[in-house]
Amino acid sequence: MPTRDRRKKPISYRNRGASPLTPGIDGKRDLLLRLAQEFQQVSIESMEAIGVTRKEQKATFQRAMRGPAPRDRPSTALMERTFAIADMLSSWRRDKRYREPDGTPRVLPIHGKGATLETLARKFVPTMSVSDVVTAITRHGEAAAYRGDKVALVGASMLLAPKTAEVTLASLVTLVRRVASTVLLNASQPEGRKRTGRFERQVNGVLSERQFDQYIQVMRTQLQDFCDRAEAGLELADRKGRKGKPCGIGIFVYRDD
Repeated sequence: MPTRDRRKKPISYRNRGASPLTPGIDGKRDLLLRLAQEFQQVSIESMEAIGVTRKEQKATFQRAMRGPAPRDRPSTALMERTFAIADMLSSWRRDKRYREPDGTPRVLPIHGKGATLETLARKFVPTMSVSDVVTAITRHGEAAAYRGDKVALVGASMLLAPKTAEVTLASLVTLVRRVASTVLLNASQPEGRKRTGRFERQVNGVLSERQFDQYIQVMRTQLQDFCDRAEAGLELADRKGRKGKPCGIGIFVYRDD
Protein backbone atom coordinates (compact mmCIF):
# COMPACT_ATOMS: atom_id res chain seq x y z
CA MET A 1 0.00 0.00 0.00
CA PRO A 2 1.54 3.37 -0.97
CA THR A 3 2.44 5.72 1.87
CA ARG A 4 0.26 8.80 2.04
CA ASP A 5 2.24 12.03 1.76
CA ARG A 6 1.10 14.09 4.75
CA ARG A 7 3.37 17.06 4.12
CA LYS A 8 1.53 20.36 4.33
CA LYS A 9 1.65 23.00 1.63
CA PRO A 10 3.43 26.29 2.44
CA ILE A 11 1.28 29.08 3.86
CA SER A 12 -0.39 31.28 1.27
CA TYR A 13 0.35 34.70 2.74
CA ARG A 14 -2.37 37.30 2.24
CA ASN A 15 -0.75 40.65 2.90
CA ARG A 16 -1.24 44.11 1.49
CA GLY A 17 2.10 44.57 -0.21
CA ALA A 18 5.42 45.96 1.00
CA SER A 19 5.78 46.95 4.64
CA PRO A 20 8.50 48.88 6.51
CA LEU A 21 8.64 45.90 8.91
CA THR A 22 9.59 43.40 6.19
CA PRO A 23 12.80 43.11 4.12
CA GLY A 24 13.02 44.25 0.51
CA ILE A 25 12.46 41.93 -2.40
CA ASP A 26 16.19 41.43 -3.07
CA GLY A 27 17.68 38.58 -1.08
CA LYS A 28 14.42 37.44 0.51
CA ARG A 29 14.99 33.78 -0.32
CA ASP A 30 18.54 33.94 1.01
CA LEU A 31 17.26 35.52 4.24
CA LEU A 32 14.59 32.83 4.56
CA LEU A 33 17.23 30.10 4.25
CA ARG A 34 19.52 31.80 6.78
CA LEU A 35 16.60 31.93 9.21
CA ALA A 36 15.92 28.25 8.53
CA GLN A 37 19.55 27.53 9.37
CA GLU A 38 19.24 29.50 12.60
CA PHE A 39 16.12 27.52 13.51
CA GLN A 40 17.95 24.26 12.89
CA GLN A 41 20.90 25.52 14.95
CA VAL A 42 18.59 26.17 17.89
CA SER A 43 17.38 22.58 17.58
CA ILE A 44 20.94 21.24 17.32
CA GLU A 45 22.16 23.16 20.37
CA SER A 46 19.07 22.22 22.41
CA MET A 47 19.47 18.51 21.68
CA GLU A 48 23.19 18.68 22.40
CA ALA A 49 22.40 20.20 25.78
CA ILE A 50 20.04 17.27 26.44
CA GLY A 51 22.68 14.72 25.42
CA VAL A 52 21.91 13.84 21.79
CA THR A 53 25.16 13.90 19.80
CA ARG A 54 25.41 15.52 16.37
CA LYS A 55 25.97 12.11 14.82
CA GLU A 56 22.75 10.83 16.41
CA GLN A 57 20.93 14.00 15.35
CA LYS A 58 22.05 13.53 11.76
CA ALA A 59 20.66 9.99 11.74
CA THR A 60 17.30 11.08 13.18
CA PHE A 61 17.12 14.00 10.74
CA GLN A 62 17.69 11.68 7.79
CA ARG A 63 14.94 9.34 9.02
CA ALA A 64 12.59 12.30 9.46
CA MET A 65 13.27 13.54 5.93
CA ARG A 66 12.57 10.16 4.32
CA GLY A 67 8.85 10.07 4.99
CA PRO A 68 5.81 11.60 6.72
CA ALA A 69 5.69 11.99 10.47
CA PRO A 70 4.37 8.90 12.26
CA ARG A 71 0.85 9.11 13.62
CA ASP A 72 2.04 7.94 17.04
CA ARG A 73 3.99 10.65 18.85
CA PRO A 74 6.49 9.31 21.40
CA SER A 75 6.43 12.70 23.16
CA THR A 76 2.68 12.42 23.75
CA ALA A 77 2.94 8.83 24.96
CA LEU A 78 5.77 9.74 27.36
CA MET A 79 4.01 12.80 28.77
CA GLU A 80 0.56 11.20 29.00
CA ARG A 81 0.95 10.02 32.60
CA THR A 82 2.33 13.39 33.71
CA PHE A 83 -0.60 15.19 32.07
CA ALA A 84 -3.06 12.74 33.65
CA ILE A 85 -1.72 13.33 37.16
CA ALA A 86 -1.78 17.10 36.55
CA ASP A 87 -5.46 16.72 35.58
CA MET A 88 -6.03 14.74 38.76
CA LEU A 89 -4.59 17.56 40.87
CA SER A 90 -6.73 20.08 38.98
CA SER A 91 -9.82 18.01 39.72
CA TRP A 92 -8.82 17.97 43.38
CA ARG A 93 -8.83 21.77 43.37
CA ARG A 94 -11.94 22.26 41.21
CA ASP A 95 -14.39 19.47 42.09
CA LYS A 96 -16.63 20.51 44.98
CA ARG A 97 -16.51 16.96 46.38
CA TYR A 98 -12.81 17.47 47.12
CA ARG A 99 -13.02 21.04 48.44
CA GLU A 100 -13.75 22.54 51.82
CA PRO A 101 -16.69 24.99 52.19
CA ASP A 102 -14.21 27.88 51.82
CA GLY A 103 -13.02 26.49 48.48
CA THR A 104 -9.63 25.17 49.58
CA PRO A 105 -8.65 21.58 48.66
CA ARG A 106 -9.58 19.06 51.33
CA VAL A 107 -7.01 16.89 53.06
CA LEU A 108 -7.80 13.49 51.54
CA PRO A 109 -7.51 9.99 52.95
CA ILE A 110 -5.17 8.03 50.70
CA HIS A 111 -7.25 4.85 50.61
CA GLY A 112 -10.95 4.08 50.57
CA LYS A 113 -14.12 5.02 48.75
CA GLY A 114 -15.73 8.42 48.40
CA ALA A 115 -13.63 11.58 48.43
CA THR A 116 -10.21 9.93 48.61
CA LEU A 117 -7.00 10.06 46.63
CA GLU A 118 -7.61 6.47 45.58
CA THR A 119 -10.92 7.47 43.96
CA LEU A 120 -9.22 10.28 42.04
CA ALA A 121 -6.34 8.02 41.00
CA ARG A 122 -8.67 5.34 39.63
CA LYS A 123 -10.37 7.94 37.45
CA PHE A 124 -7.28 9.65 36.03
CA VAL A 125 -4.43 7.12 36.26
CA PRO A 126 -6.05 3.69 36.62
CA THR A 127 -2.85 1.86 35.62
CA MET A 128 -0.82 3.37 38.50
CA SER A 129 -0.79 2.04 42.04
CA VAL A 130 -1.99 4.44 44.71
CA SER A 131 1.44 4.37 46.37
CA ASP A 132 3.07 5.45 43.07
CA VAL A 133 0.53 8.25 42.76
CA VAL A 134 1.39 9.47 46.26
CA THR A 135 5.10 9.39 45.42
CA ALA A 136 4.51 11.28 42.17
CA ILE A 137 2.45 14.12 43.63
CA THR A 138 4.64 14.60 46.70
CA ARG A 139 7.89 14.42 44.73
CA HIS A 140 6.89 16.35 41.60
CA GLY A 141 3.84 18.32 42.77
CA GLU A 142 2.89 20.61 45.65
CA ALA A 143 1.32 17.89 47.79
CA ALA A 144 2.46 16.58 51.17
CA ALA A 145 1.83 13.45 53.20
CA TYR A 146 -0.30 14.15 56.27
CA ARG A 147 -0.40 12.00 59.41
CA GLY A 148 0.73 8.93 57.52
CA ASP A 149 -2.57 7.98 55.88
CA LYS A 150 -3.67 11.29 54.35
CA VAL A 151 -2.35 13.71 51.75
CA ALA A 152 -2.77 17.47 51.39
CA LEU A 153 -2.52 19.73 48.34
CA VAL A 154 -0.52 22.61 49.80
CA GLY A 155 0.05 24.69 46.67
CA ALA A 156 -0.80 24.89 43.00
CA SER A 157 -2.01 21.95 40.93
CA MET A 158 1.02 22.11 38.63
CA LEU A 159 3.32 19.12 38.28
CA LEU A 160 7.05 19.43 37.60
CA ALA A 161 8.33 16.98 34.99
CA PRO A 162 11.01 14.49 36.10
CA LYS A 163 14.56 15.66 35.34
CA THR A 164 15.53 13.12 32.69
CA ALA A 165 16.80 13.64 29.14
CA GLU A 166 13.82 11.82 27.63
CA VAL A 167 11.15 13.77 29.52
CA THR A 168 12.99 17.06 28.94
CA LEU A 169 13.07 16.48 25.18
CA ALA A 170 9.44 15.32 25.15
CA SER A 171 8.44 18.53 26.97
CA LEU A 172 10.43 20.63 24.51
CA VAL A 173 8.91 18.85 21.49
CA THR A 174 5.41 19.37 22.90
CA LEU A 175 6.04 23.07 23.57
CA VAL A 176 7.59 23.74 20.15
CA ARG A 177 4.78 21.90 18.35
CA ARG A 178 2.12 23.93 20.17
CA VAL A 179 3.85 27.28 19.66
CA ALA A 180 4.52 26.47 15.99
CA SER A 181 0.88 25.57 15.30
CA THR A 182 -0.30 28.90 16.72
CA VAL A 183 2.35 31.00 14.94
CA LEU A 184 1.68 29.30 11.58
CA LEU A 185 -2.09 29.56 11.92
CA ASN A 186 -1.83 33.27 12.74
CA ALA A 187 0.51 33.82 9.78
CA SER A 188 -2.15 32.37 7.46
CA GLN A 189 -4.75 34.97 8.48
CA PRO A 190 -5.34 37.93 6.13
CA GLU A 191 -3.29 40.97 7.04
CA GLY A 192 -5.30 43.75 8.67
CA ARG A 193 -8.05 41.47 9.98
CA LYS A 194 -7.88 41.90 13.75
CA ARG A 195 -9.02 39.49 16.45
CA THR A 196 -8.73 36.46 14.23
CA GLY A 197 -6.47 33.48 14.81
CA ARG A 198 -5.15 32.72 18.28
CA PHE A 199 -3.78 35.07 20.91
CA GLU A 200 0.00 35.18 20.75
CA ARG A 201 2.14 37.84 22.37
CA GLN A 202 5.58 38.39 23.88
CA VAL A 203 6.45 41.12 26.38
CA ASN A 204 10.06 42.28 26.06
CA GLY A 205 12.36 44.51 28.05
CA VAL A 206 15.81 44.81 29.62
CA LEU A 207 16.69 44.11 33.27
CA SER A 208 19.87 43.68 35.23
CA GLU A 209 20.56 40.25 36.74
CA ARG A 210 19.35 41.44 40.15
CA GLN A 211 16.25 43.09 38.71
CA PHE A 212 15.47 39.97 36.70
CA ASP A 213 15.64 37.75 39.80
CA GLN A 214 13.21 40.08 41.57
CA TYR A 215 10.97 40.28 38.50
CA ILE A 216 10.52 36.53 38.13
CA GLN A 217 9.63 36.18 41.80
CA VAL A 218 6.92 38.84 41.51
CA MET A 219 5.59 37.44 38.25
CA ARG A 220 5.56 33.84 39.52
CA THR A 221 2.65 34.57 41.87
CA GLN A 222 0.75 36.65 39.34
CA LEU A 223 1.17 34.14 36.53
CA GLN A 224 0.20 31.21 38.74
CA ASP A 225 -2.98 33.04 39.73
CA PHE A 226 -3.72 33.72 36.07
CA CYS A 227 -3.12 30.07 35.17
CA ASP A 228 -5.51 28.93 37.90
CA ARG A 229 -8.23 31.24 36.52
CA ALA A 230 -7.54 30.23 32.92
CA GLU A 231 -7.66 26.55 33.82
CA ALA A 232 -11.11 26.99 35.32
CA GLY A 233 -12.47 27.62 31.82
CA LEU A 234 -11.16 24.33 30.45
CA GLU A 235 -12.61 20.87 30.75
CA LEU A 236 -10.29 18.18 32.01
CA ALA A 237 -9.28 15.48 29.54
CA ASP A 238 -11.94 12.83 29.17
CA ARG A 239 -10.23 9.46 29.24
CA LYS A 240 -13.38 7.57 28.25
CA GLY A 241 -13.20 8.49 24.58
CA ARG A 242 -15.45 11.55 24.42
CA LYS A 243 -14.56 13.76 21.47
CA GLY A 244 -12.48 16.84 22.05
CA LYS A 245 -9.05 18.23 21.25
CA PRO A 246 -6.32 19.22 23.72
CA CYS A 247 -6.14 23.00 24.01
CA GLY A 248 -5.03 25.64 26.45
CA ILE A 249 -2.42 28.33 26.95
CA GLY A 250 1.33 28.28 27.59
CA ILE A 251 3.26 30.83 29.64
CA PHE A 252 6.98 31.02 30.27
CA VAL A 253 9.56 33.54 31.40
CA TYR A 254 12.68 33.87 29.26
CA ARG A 255 16.03 35.63 29.21
CA ASP A 256 18.29 35.86 26.16
CA ASP A 257 21.82 35.03 27.24
